[in-house]
Amino acid sequence: MLKKYGIGFLFTSIAIVLTITIQVFGIFDLANYKTLDFNFQLRGPLSSWASHQNNPNDSLDVVLIDVDDETFRIFGDMGWPYPRGEIWNRVVTNLTDAGAKVIVFDVQFDARDAHTARVLSVFNGILPEGRTDGDKAIGKAIKYARLNGTEVVMASAIKSEPSRIPPQSLLLPNDVIMEVDPDHGLVDIDEDKDHFTRRYKVFGALAHEPDIWRLSLGMKAIKYFLDISDDPGLTYDWEQGVFNYGELKIPTYGSDYPGFLTNIYGPASHARIGGSEPWQTFKRFPLAWIVDTEDYDLPIYDEDTDWMDTFNPNGALNMMMTMMEPEYQVPESPFKGKICIIGVSVEVMHDYKSTAFYDYLGVPTLMPGFEYHANAIQTLLDQNFINVMGNTIEFTSDSALFQVLLIVICALLAYLIITLFDPLWGGMLIALEALILFSLSVGMFTADQWWFFKWMSGNSESILVPPPGATTFVPIVAPLLVMALTYFANVLYKFILEQRDKHFLKDTFGAYISPELIDQMYEEKQEPKLGGDSGIHTAFFTDIQSFSAFSEKLKAQDLVELLNDYLTEMTNILLDNKGTLDKYIGDAIVAFYGAPVPVDDHEYMACLTAVEMQERLAELRKKWQSEGERWPEIVHHMQNRIGIATGDMVTGNMGSAMRMNYTMMGDIVNTAARLESSAKQYGVYIQVAEATYLAAKDHFEWRELDYVVVKGKSEPVRVYELMSIKGNLPDGYADMLATYHQALALYHEQKWAAALEAFELAESKEDMFPGRSTNPSREYIVRCKYFMENSPGPDWDGSWTLTAK
Repeated sequence: MLKKYGIGFLFTSIAIVLTITIQVFGIFDLANYKTLDFNFQLRGPLSSWASHQNNPNDSLDVVLIDVDDETFRIFGDMGWPYPRGEIWNRVVTNLTDAGAKVIVFDVQFDARDAHTARVLSVFNGILPEGRTDGDKAIGKAIKYARLNGTEVVMASAIKSEPSRIPPQSLLLPNDVIMEVDPDHGLVDIDEDKDHFTRRYKVFGALAHEPDIWRLSLGMKAIKYFLDISDDPGLTYDWEQGVFNYGELKIPTYGSDYPGFLTNIYGPASHARIGGSEPWQTFKRFPLAWIVDTEDYDLPIYDEDTDWMDTFNPNGALNMMMTMMEPEYQVPESPFKGKICIIGVSVEVMHDYKSTAFYDYLGVPTLMPGFEYHANAIQTLLDQNFINVMGNTIEFTSDSALFQVLLIVICALLAYLIITLFDPLWGGMLIALEALILFSLSVGMFTADQWWFFKWMSGNSESILVPPPGATTFVPIVAPLLVMALTYFANVLYKFILEQRDKHFLKDTFGAYISPELIDQMYEEKQEPKLGGDSGIHTAFFTDIQSFSAFSEKLKAQDLVELLNDYLTEMTNILLDNKGTLDKYIGDAIVAFYGAPVPVDDHEYMACLTAVEMQERLAELRKKWQSEGERWPEIVHHMQNRIGIATGDMVTGNMGSAMRMNYTMMGDIVNTAARLESSAKQYGVYIQVAEATYLAAKDHFEWRELDYVVVKGKSEPVRVYELMSIKGNLPDGYADMLATYHQALALYHEQKWAAALEAFELAESKEDMFPGRSTNPSREYIVRCKYFMENSPGPDWDGSWTLTAK
């Protein structure tokens, strides 16, 4: 037992080591990423403009200014990039006038304004009078914004060129724009192995200047939105493992990554999911609307609505409405006090990110890069970070202890289950263990441990939205795998043990007992022991007619060969029909049906075995006859007799503690044995007791034999000859049986003369094949003559007492 469980524990340990090794090499990372994405989609969007329409002030802090398909169509003739002295400077000025607190560009202006550059190239680098330098115009707009309390953050990036020294450089806005000293932030965003974007850097650094932290675009937006001072600026708390930035505490994604997991607030705002209108996770406005004022006409006249003047108290429409209706309220600007991030969603620019909401509700939608920055900014403002158990999804020095402990605990729990329960129940319980772990992990992500029941009931909309900072992700792929490995490794080991033990039992006992008994001995996990069980079963006896004559005619070696051939064929039929072989006694086969494995129709199976034995013996006779003088004539005509009786008996292991045999005992056993031996007095070959006959009579052809007191018994039993399977009587037998049963009826009526005449007619129709010395009709002829001289009297019950076995 100790060895067995020790090896099972060894298999479990191997499963643990294998799982940890796979985890170390990052093979589970992709599956864990997808599990994280599934959690996002199950949780659903945290906020969207659609949910704030009744209260426009209750919205997210970031607004998207989008170079979308509408803008691209309206300004199509201008060509990209749009002229900074006509478009971009107006965007800055108009957003400033609309009350934006921070304007963030996710559009790089590292090169000179293309429209200005073309003019300079024509006029030898001198800008003609009346022409506007686009870069100076946007610089002027930045100064205007700063004077009016709005900060502008430009885009910068780290550019890598391995052939240069140093290999990295900082890509800043061009020198003309930089003359007004605008602030800038890095727009670089990392992708995971599956090319999805999930993380956001707090800062970046050039390889040759690792100590100079250059804040990301989102961090610079946060700086001005929260008025965070540069002293001390961004610092790192080594004890808590967080960045401190003003009042913000930013947990890092592991100790080696200068950033965090972005809490995606919903699908891309421009996506049309479940309706014709854009989803609007964040408020989103086409860039064309921002420049649409009274003093600027859009290229497409029909779409020139002066939309931005809607929020300008000094606009013509608002001034007119105020004069007409003194209580008129100017609509509040959707940009007031907001971070307005400007970027591109038009597809031809290819600035897209794959996020957790990529295929939300079955609609594949990529997220524009500038909206990913918006999600990161909102995550920072809400302090709504995703906590990862172990700090990282990947196997790192930070997560190693937690991940190993979780793998070991899950494996040991699975091992305990498979040890205590059989494979079926063990598998179900381990599947339940996996489901509980999965449910708990999703519950920790959604902060709703009842999520599973809501989801199963089709009410996923009621799954709670976690409050800021309450989202926790547990990497569960490795624990789930180790459960499966532990289960299959131990089940495989159990299967190998079972096969070994069954092979041992079959090798030891298979020649003597039925396969069902071997399976039962194994399943009960018990060695053979003394004792028995009482029940209604069917006893079966058969032996070869006149076997002693075979001994006289055959050499010992030939006799053994013949007997083995015969016994093999008969035993195969017995076992194929669910019989249990008790023993061989010389040429005799002793067997029973219904134990140790219950057989509902054991009477039928015993009778079927008898018929098939007779049929197979006929085939053996033909085979022996075909071998010519190999066998004497007595072998060519071999017959066997069979006795079958059903009743209460005891079956079980009987003998001594050192040597025992699975056998049967009981009065019905003796009855079956007497029926087999007394069959020779009637000249029949299958004699069946009444209880067996009553249970199987509808399946076979029968001859009623007698109401007889067998040798050694005091009570008569009604016995029958089993002729064949129903509808399969040999030619002429039906006529003979009809005559015989008419004669038997006369016999029971004590009409001896008439019965004698009828039995003589039946006897003439009996099949007297070689080896058959008598038949039932002939036996009744003798009795009729006896009773004609010795009447049994009026109280006769029809019985006959046999005086010999």
